[in-house]
This record gives sequence, C-alpha cells and structure tokens, in this order.
Amino acid sequence: MPKKKIALFHPWIKSRGGAEKVVLEILEKSKHKIDLYTWVYDKENTFKEFKKYKIKVLNPKWGEKISRYHILRGLFFPISIFKKIPLERYDRFLISTSGLAEFVIFRNYKKGKTYGYVYTPLRDANKKIVKWNLKNRYPSKVSKIFYLTSVKIYKFFEKFAWKKFDKVAFISHLSKKRGEEHKLINNKKIEIIYPPVEFSRFNKLKIKDKNYFLYYSRLNPPKRQDLLILAWKKFVKKYPQKKLFIVGTPENKEYCKKLMRLSKSTKNVEILTEVGEKELENLVSNCSVGMFLGYSEDFGIVPLEILSAGKPLIAVNEGGYIDLIKDHKGFYKIKEMHEKDKMVKEIFKALENFSNKKGRKNHKQEIKTNNFIYDIDKFLEN
Repeated sequence: MPKKKIALFHPWIKSRGGAEKVVLEILEKSKHKIDLYTWVYDKENTFKEFKKYKIKVLNPKWGEKISRYHILRGLFFPISIFKKIPLERYDRFLISTSGLAEFVIFRNYKKGKTYGYVYTPLRDANKKIVKWNLKNRYPSKVSKIFYLTSVKIYKFFEKFAWKKFDKVAFISHLSKKRGEEHKLINNKKIEIIYPPVEFSRFNKLKIKDKNYFLYYSRLNPPKRQDLLILAWKKFVKKYPQKKLFIVGTPENKEYCKKLMRLSKSTKNVEILTEVGEKELENLVSNCSVGMFLGYSEDFGIVPLEILSAGKPLIAVNEGGYIDLIKDHKGFYKIKEMHEKDKMVKEIFKALENFSNKKGRKNHKQEIKTNNFIYDIDKFLEN
C-alpha cells in the first residue's frame, strides 16, 4: 500500500499528557506522511520532541491562554469555524479528539475520508461526569447554571459534528460506551485501538524498594491528588516512616496552589513539577507502589506503566485500563466513590490494605495491548 498524505488535527499541544504522547507516536512512527495542525502549541511545556516537526498553528498566541481555562475552552468553537486547512492536498483527514476538536470539521471536511481517533466524547458532557462535576468542580449556583447550559449547547452541536465522521476509532471500550450513551455512533464503522504504551521503557528497570509511594499524572482536579493528600494525612500518622511523591505537570494553577498548601500541612509529602523522563524512571524503579486516582479515566497509561515495571498498583476500580489489568495480581483496587469524603476514606483503606499485606511481592506479569502504529496505519489506509 503506497504512503498516504495525512492531515492530523489535535486541538492543543500544551502539556506532557497521554494525548500528546499519542500524537507524537504517530508523527514519529507512522509510515504515512503526517502534517500536524493545532489550535495551541506551547513548546516549552510539552514534549521537547515536537520541536523536530513543523507544526501548523491555526490560532493567534492568545488562544493558548484560553486553553488553560477549563470553562473557556468552548470559545474555540466559533474560532474553529473560520480556520481552513488545505485538505485538497491530503489523502485523509484525521481528527484526534477528547471533545471540542471535532468542531474543526464544520469548516474542514474531506468527504468520505474524515476519520476520528477518539479518546472520549467530551467528558464534561457525559451524564455520569456531569453529576461528579456538579458536586466537585462547580460549587456555586451561578457556575452550575452556566455549566449545565454550556453542556446542552455543546451536545446540540456535537451531534452535527459527529455526523461528518466517516470512520471512528476509540481508545477503549469505556470511551466507546460513552459514544453510545451520547448517541453518536449510529451506523458508523467503529474500531478500538488502544494507545501506545512504552512497556519496554519500564520493564528493564532495576527494581528496588525505597519505602515510598508514587503518584505521577497531570496535576488537575479529575486526577484527585488533593484527595490522596487528605487520605495520606491520616495514613502517615499511623505509618510515619512512609513517604509520598506526587509528580506531574501543573495543568491548573489554582489547583496546583491548593496541592502545595495541603502538602505543607501534611507530613512526608513532596510534590515535584519539573521531572525529566530519566528521573521519572528512577522514581518508578525505587518506589514501593505506584498509584492512580483519575476519575473515570478514558484509558490510563500510568497504571499500565507501573505494572509493567513490576511494581504493585493502587488504583480506582473504574477506567479504560480495567479491561487490561482487572485480574492482575499486583492490582490493589480502590472502590470508586463520587462524594469526596467517602472517596478519601476508600483511598485510606487501600493505602492501609497494601501496607498490611503480609508476604507481598512484586508480580511481573505481561499486559497485552495491540500494536498501535500498525493498527492506526491500517485504519488510515482502509
């Protein structure tokens, strides 16, 4: 099959998150010729490897500030209507989306050849996550009304945008389920293509146990580092020799300040925001256990990396990663709760359960996913 020329659109490249990793993997390893378009490119806060590529930014510099504010990202909808990608130069148009990005399709559509790689239909418009947000993110009556109104408007336009997808691949069965709940799939051709996981990066590490817990993920409210610190405050009184490292890129400045305040009033907690890849590998190789608390995570690369390193994992029992690790011997489950106080109690229980487990061993067990690049290239060819 001859190489195709692909226009790849991803809405913002502004952090070192899982979606940016996927986009970078496609750029680096696809056999096809990929041109990357985006609304926002913050080269100082994302993976440095992006600097090797000519990235076409569709918005002025001020768009970067909007992308940092969760509630203002909807402003990219009117912006997207006026931005044109020269799709006549390409064989395929691939939209990488977690919601909002599909609105680029109103102005940019290649008939019969517009595909979606979907991490999730917009999380904030999902019925279950709406309930969680109302309890945990929007405390005032005004913010609740604004949020619910925004969700209604979004879902109206979402259906129109999705009608133009000719083919869709989801990253997990959980994200596919959300597509069904939003009534977006209809008769489309659907595939599940798991994101790339660098198992080789961690499974060759020299394993030690230096008696600390590790949680690495982006620092934002759905990852719930704040609840972990609250649970840790009680836990460390009983186990004063234990230490917790929280590692991640700040996504939300106010939330990051909150974490810093909480950590200062709690013993044996350290928050690291400037951690390179080698330092992270070192932290993983020397931890007692890795943790993951993302709320209803679309996929979840971190849990798979921790287990592939031969480390035990304490993580919530809901998320896209569960299909791959539900029977893993090193998986210590936290029961998902929607109320903060109940969730803090469940996290504490899991920390204590792990610490009291006699004869606990690291269980190195193969986790099987598909070949991401092979699958995504075939997806683009057919």
